[in-house]
Amino acid sequence: MMPSIVFDMDGVLVDSERLVLRSWECVGRDLGLEGLHDLFFRCIGTTHASTQKLFAAVYGDALDYQAFRARTRVYYMEFTKNGVPLKPGVMELLSWLKERGWRTGLASSSREANVRHNMEVTGMGPYFDTLVCGDMLTASKPAPDIYLRACAELGVEPSQSYAVEDSRNGILSASSAGMKALLVPDMVPPDDLMKSRASGVFPDLFAVRDYLSQETGEA
Repeated sequence: MMPSIVFDMDGVLVDSERLVLRSWECVGRDLGLEGLHDLFFRCIGTTHASTQKLFAAVYGDALDYQAFRARTRVYYMEFTKNGVPLKPGVMELLSWLKERGWRTGLASSSREANVRHNMEVTGMGPYFDTLVCGDMLTASKPAPDIYLRACAELGVEPSQSYAVEDSRNGILSASSAGMKALLVPDMVPPDDLMKSRASGVFPDLFAVRDYLSQETGEA
Protein backbone atom coordinates (compact mmCIF):
# COMPACT_ATOMS: atom_id res chain seq x y z
CA MET A 1 0.00 0.00 0.00
CA MET A 2 1.22 3.49 -0.87
CA PRO A 3 2.31 5.35 2.29
CA SER A 4 0.08 8.24 3.36
CA ILE A 5 0.06 11.16 5.76
CA VAL A 6 -2.47 13.86 6.69
CA PHE A 7 -1.51 17.24 8.16
CA ASP A 8 -3.28 19.83 10.21
CA MET A 9 -2.52 23.32 8.89
CA ASP A 10 -2.49 26.07 11.53
CA GLY A 11 0.39 25.59 13.94
CA VAL A 12 1.74 22.62 11.97
CA LEU A 13 2.42 23.90 8.45
CA VAL A 14 1.88 27.63 8.88
CA ASP A 15 2.92 29.68 11.90
CA SER A 16 -0.47 31.39 12.05
CA GLU A 17 -1.82 30.75 15.52
CA ARG A 18 0.33 33.39 17.19
CA LEU A 19 -0.97 35.92 14.68
CA VAL A 20 -4.55 34.84 15.31
CA LEU A 21 -4.07 35.26 19.06
CA ARG A 22 -2.51 38.67 18.47
CA SER A 23 -5.56 39.63 16.37
CA TRP A 24 -7.94 38.45 19.09
CA GLU A 25 -6.08 40.42 21.72
CA CYS A 26 -6.15 43.57 19.59
CA VAL A 27 -9.93 43.31 19.24
CA GLY A 28 -10.24 42.45 22.92
CA ARG A 29 -8.38 45.64 23.74
CA ASP A 30 -10.61 47.64 21.39
CA LEU A 31 -13.80 46.24 22.92
CA GLY A 32 -12.68 45.94 26.51
CA LEU A 33 -13.12 42.15 26.58
CA GLU A 34 -11.52 40.04 29.28
CA GLY A 35 -10.62 36.36 29.17
CA LEU A 36 -9.84 36.14 25.45
CA HIS A 37 -6.35 34.72 25.99
CA ASP A 38 -7.61 31.68 27.89
CA LEU A 39 -10.58 31.26 25.55
CA PHE A 40 -8.26 31.20 22.56
CA PHE A 41 -6.50 28.09 23.81
CA ARG A 42 -9.82 26.32 24.30
CA CYS A 43 -10.69 27.07 20.68
CA ILE A 44 -7.45 25.89 19.03
CA GLY A 45 -8.16 23.05 16.62
CA THR A 46 -11.93 23.58 16.45
CA THR A 47 -14.19 24.99 13.74
CA HIS A 48 -15.74 28.46 13.65
CA ALA A 49 -19.09 26.93 14.63
CA SER A 50 -17.61 25.30 17.72
CA THR A 51 -15.75 28.49 18.59
CA GLN A 52 -18.98 30.47 18.33
CA LYS A 53 -20.60 28.15 20.86
CA LEU A 54 -17.70 28.66 23.27
CA PHE A 55 -17.99 32.43 22.84
CA ALA A 56 -21.71 32.27 23.57
CA ALA A 57 -21.03 30.31 26.75
CA VAL A 58 -18.49 32.90 27.94
CA TYR A 59 -19.96 36.20 26.75
CA GLY A 60 -23.62 35.42 26.07
CA ASP A 61 -25.46 38.20 24.27
CA ALA A 62 -22.84 40.76 25.27
CA LEU A 63 -20.76 40.01 22.17
CA ASP A 64 -21.68 39.76 18.48
CA TYR A 65 -19.43 36.88 17.47
CA GLN A 66 -19.64 37.54 13.73
CA ALA A 67 -18.67 41.18 14.26
CA PHE A 68 -15.79 40.02 16.47
CA ARG A 69 -14.56 37.66 13.75
CA ALA A 70 -14.78 40.41 11.14
CA ARG A 71 -12.68 42.73 13.27
CA THR A 72 -10.06 40.07 13.99
CA ARG A 73 -9.90 39.34 10.26
CA VAL A 74 -8.91 42.95 9.55
CA TYR A 75 -6.03 42.71 12.00
CA TYR A 76 -4.97 39.27 10.74
CA MET A 77 -4.88 40.39 7.11
CA GLU A 78 -2.71 43.33 8.12
CA PHE A 79 -0.32 41.05 10.01
CA THR A 80 -0.07 38.66 7.03
CA LYS A 81 0.01 41.17 4.17
CA ASN A 82 3.54 40.04 3.35
CA GLY A 83 2.63 36.35 3.50
CA VAL A 84 1.96 33.63 6.04
CA PRO A 85 5.14 32.32 7.72
CA LEU A 86 5.82 28.61 7.37
CA LYS A 87 6.85 26.39 10.23
CA PRO A 88 10.45 25.12 10.13
CA GLY A 89 10.95 22.12 7.86
CA VAL A 90 7.64 22.33 5.99
CA MET A 91 8.89 22.43 2.42
CA GLU A 92 11.73 20.01 3.15
CA LEU A 93 9.24 17.44 4.50
CA LEU A 94 6.66 17.97 1.75
CA SER A 95 9.35 17.65 -0.94
CA TRP A 96 10.69 14.48 0.70
CA LEU A 97 7.20 12.96 0.75
CA LYS A 98 6.43 13.89 -2.86
CA GLU A 99 9.73 12.51 -4.13
CA ARG A 100 8.89 9.16 -2.52
CA GLY A 101 5.32 8.94 -3.78
CA TRP A 102 3.42 9.44 -0.53
CA ARG A 103 -0.29 10.21 -0.61
CA THR A 104 -0.68 13.50 1.26
CA GLY A 105 -3.80 15.13 2.69
CA LEU A 106 -4.79 18.13 4.77
CA ALA A 107 -7.36 18.07 7.60
CA SER A 108 -7.82 21.63 8.82
CA SER A 109 -10.54 23.09 11.03
CA SER A 110 -10.18 26.37 9.13
CA ARG A 111 -12.63 27.36 6.41
CA GLU A 112 -11.93 26.17 2.87
CA ALA A 113 -11.39 29.73 1.59
CA ASN A 114 -8.66 30.32 4.18
CA VAL A 115 -7.03 26.95 3.52
CA ARG A 116 -6.91 27.44 -0.24
CA HIS A 117 -5.57 30.96 0.20
CA ASN A 118 -2.74 29.66 2.38
CA MET A 119 -2.02 26.85 -0.07
CA GLU A 120 -1.73 29.39 -2.89
CA VAL A 121 0.38 32.06 -1.20
CA THR A 122 2.83 29.56 0.30
CA GLY A 123 3.15 27.32 -2.74
CA MET A 124 2.11 24.21 -0.79
CA GLY A 125 -0.94 23.40 -2.93
CA PRO A 126 0.74 21.01 -5.41
CA TYR A 127 2.02 18.85 -2.57
CA PHE A 128 -1.46 17.78 -1.43
CA ASP A 129 -3.76 15.17 -2.95
CA THR A 130 -6.81 16.25 -0.95
CA LEU A 131 -7.96 19.06 1.32
CA VAL A 132 -10.66 18.59 3.96
CA CYS A 133 -11.69 21.77 5.75
CA GLY A 134 -13.73 22.69 8.79
CA ASP A 135 -16.73 24.03 6.88
CA MET A 136 -17.07 20.78 4.91
CA LEU A 137 -18.27 18.82 7.96
CA THR A 138 -20.61 19.21 10.91
CA ALA A 139 -18.51 17.58 13.62
CA SER A 140 -15.38 19.41 14.74
CA LYS A 141 -12.14 18.09 16.17
CA PRO A 142 -11.75 16.29 18.61
CA ALA A 143 -14.32 14.17 16.74
CA PRO A 144 -12.52 11.90 14.23
CA ASP A 145 -14.73 12.82 11.25
CA ILE A 146 -12.31 15.13 9.46
CA TYR A 147 -9.48 12.60 9.51
CA LEU A 148 -11.75 9.73 8.51
CA ARG A 149 -12.90 11.75 5.50
CA ALA A 150 -9.34 12.69 4.54
CA CYS A 151 -8.31 9.03 4.62
CA ALA A 152 -11.38 8.03 2.61
CA GLU A 153 -10.54 10.63 -0.05
CA LEU A 154 -6.95 9.40 -0.16
CA GLY A 155 -8.19 5.81 -0.45
CA VAL A 156 -6.21 4.62 2.57
CA GLU A 157 -6.99 2.88 5.84
CA PRO A 158 -6.64 5.22 8.84
CA SER A 159 -4.65 2.62 10.74
CA GLN A 160 -2.09 2.61 7.94
CA SER A 161 -1.74 6.39 7.77
CA TYR A 162 0.09 9.04 9.78
CA ALA A 163 -1.36 12.33 11.02
CA VAL A 164 0.63 15.39 12.11
CA GLU A 165 -0.94 17.65 14.75
CA ASP A 166 -0.03 20.34 17.25
CA SER A 167 -3.15 20.70 19.42
CA ARG A 168 -5.00 18.64 21.99
CA ASN A 169 -8.18 18.59 19.91
CA GLY A 170 -6.21 17.53 16.85
CA ILE A 171 -4.33 14.71 18.53
CA LEU A 172 -7.58 13.35 19.99
CA SER A 173 -9.23 13.58 16.58
CA ALA A 174 -6.46 11.77 14.69
CA SER A 175 -5.95 9.08 17.31
CA SER A 176 -9.72 8.49 17.59
CA ALA A 177 -9.73 7.93 13.82
CA GLY A 178 -7.21 5.14 14.41
CA MET A 179 -4.26 6.93 12.81
CA LYS A 180 -0.66 7.09 13.95
CA ALA A 181 -0.71 10.60 15.39
CA LEU A 182 2.56 12.53 15.42
CA LEU A 183 2.61 15.51 17.77
CA VAL A 184 4.64 18.63 17.00
CA PRO A 185 3.66 21.04 19.80
CA ASP A 186 3.19 24.69 18.91
CA MET A 187 1.58 27.06 21.42
CA VAL A 188 0.09 24.45 23.74
CA PRO A 189 2.51 22.32 25.79
CA PRO A 190 1.48 18.66 25.58
CA ASP A 191 -0.28 17.24 28.61
CA ASP A 192 -0.26 13.59 29.67
CA LEU A 193 -3.36 12.75 27.62
CA MET A 194 -1.85 14.21 24.46
CA LYS A 195 1.37 12.30 24.98
CA SER A 196 -0.50 9.06 25.63
CA ARG A 197 -2.53 9.39 22.40
CA ALA A 198 0.43 10.35 20.23
CA SER A 199 2.71 7.85 18.51
CA GLY A 200 5.58 10.28 19.00
CA VAL A 201 6.37 13.84 20.09
CA PHE A 202 8.75 15.88 17.90
CA PRO A 203 10.39 19.30 18.17
CA ASP A 204 9.80 20.19 14.50
CA LEU A 205 9.02 18.81 11.04
CA PHE A 206 12.67 18.03 10.36
CA ALA A 207 12.44 15.51 13.20
CA VAL A 208 9.20 14.13 11.71
CA ARG A 209 10.99 13.56 8.40
CA ASP A 210 13.81 11.74 10.17
CA TYR A 211 11.28 9.59 12.03
CA LEU A 212 9.38 8.67 8.85
CA SER A 213 12.66 7.86 7.14
CA GLN A 214 13.52 5.41 9.91
CA GLU A 215 10.00 3.97 10.04
CA THR A 216 9.84 3.28 6.30
CA GLY A 217 13.50 2.69 5.55
CA GLU A 218 13.40 5.50 2.96
CA ALA A 219 16.45 7.73 3.27
